[in-house]
Amino acid sequence: MTDQEIKQYIDDTVNATVLKMKMAGLLKEKRKTAVEKLEELLRNYKTFKSIKGKKQTEKLIKQVDKALESIIDDPYYSIIELFYFEGKTRDSIAEHYNTTVTTISRNKTRLLKKLTPFIFSDEVIFEIFLN
Repeated sequence: MTDQEIKQYIDDTVNATVLKMKMAGLLKEKRKTAVEKLEELLRNYKTFKSIKGKKQTEKLIKQVDKALESIIDDPYYSIIELFYFEGKTRDSIAEHYNTTVTTISRNKTRLLKKLTPFIFSDEVIFEIFLN
C-alpha cells in the first residue's frame, strides 16, 4: 500500500468508527464525558447483553464484563449492580450498606472512574469497532 492509500484507509476507518459510535449513542453533538457514556452503557447493559449475533455488541459486553471483574473485590462493588442493573436509589443502597448517601455517591464515582479506562481506551475502541 502506498502512503496515500494508508492515509485514506485510516480516514475511512475513523469516519466509520465515529458514525458507528454516534449510532450507538456513544457520541452526540452535545459532548458527554467518558463517565456519562459509561453510565449510559451500564444502564443499558442488560439489554445489550441480551442481543445475540451482533459482533460489536458482543465485544462491547465482553469488555464491560472484563472491566467489572477488575473491581469485583471492591467492598462497594455492588453499588454498580444495585444502581445500574437493578435501578435502586442511592437512599436504598445507603440503607443496604448502612451508610450515608454521600458515601454511596463518592464510591460510585470512584468505581466509575476505575471502569472508564477499561471501556474507553483507544485500544478497546479499536478492538470493538475495527477488528
